Amino acid sequence: MTAASPPPWRDWHHLTGAEIDACDRDTTVILVTSSPIEVHGPHLPTITDICEAEGITEQVARKVKAKHPQLQFLRLPPIYVAADVLPHVGSLMFRQSTIQRVFEDLGQSLARQGFKHVWVGGFHGGPRHFVPVEIALEKTNRRFNTRMISVFALMMKHLTGGGTDLAEVLSVVPGVEAEQLRGDAHGGMIETSLMLHLLGQHVRPVYAQTDRNSVHIAREKAGKVSVAFDGKPTMPVLIRALLAKLHYYEEHTWSGTPSLASAEFGEAFLDILSDKGAEALCKVWSGEIPLEDSHSPVWKLRWVFSSELLTRAVQRAIGYQARVF
Repeated sequence: MTAASPPPWRDWHHLTGAEIDACDRDTTVILVTSSPIEVHGPHLPTITDICEAEGITEQVARKVKAKHPQLQFLRLPPIYVAADVLPHVGSLMFRQSTIQRVFEDLGQSLARQGFKHVWVGGFHGGPRHFVPVEIALEKTNRRFNTRMISVFALMMKHLTGGGTDLAEVLSVVPGVEAEQLRGDAHGGMIETSLMLHLLGQHVRPVYAQTDRNSVHIAREKAGKVSVAFDGKPTMPVLIRALLAKLHYYEEHTWSGTPSLASAEFGEAFLDILSDKGAEALCKVWSGEIPLEDSHSPVWKLRWVFSSELLTRAVQRAIGYQARVF
């Protein structure tokens, strides 16, 4: 199935109630993405994470449909209720409890209508965002016997083994080296390439002059200890890395090397990410990956990232105050 072929999904908001009710609940999957409106450097529009999440989800649906033709997809509009956004004017921030409640309510509403298969996509690595989403989905699954899945969490666990660093995964693209992608976490080569491919008319030309930067580079220049880690981090390591990133993003709005980006790289990156996402979701659908094994690697520490009291205490301790919340 090619990208030019008719999409395998129908948009929920274009259908009537009777058309939605006619869908087979056993073979219908609800698609929805959850990412923020957020500043991404001086060159990318604030809709970047949403656009990327939608692009990956669309490709995933095509590839899963090719392997499981009996499935039909209904797509909901994207949800931009999100946390862990950059504290710069243009970003929109919501509490963890708001995020959790939104997805609990959404899950309950869909479950009451008989829909049990829901895939929540995303492209935002803030744990205070994706963990509350996971909590809401897990609570809904237990209460209503649904099968709601965080695709972002699933891919974190089965694609990178626990982190959000995509250097090894994407460096298989000809012309891309893993070292170029180290620290490419926000508005860098990866996201700029994806956006040049998906929404190129809204990428500002200044990207070509925006050089490499990252929390590690900034700390090295300042003579501070590195906060990089390999594998599954311990709690102290996670907290130290989080605090370093909070301080970094108070001053900077990108991490990575936007100037290395191209639309061709973006198309290749999208193909790889959607391949991996579709592969993991097919395994969940077939039962090869149990639903309980679809959580992110930080699931056991979910109380840390869902606690607003802890968030406020940490922010007070380090003198951090987001300008957007």
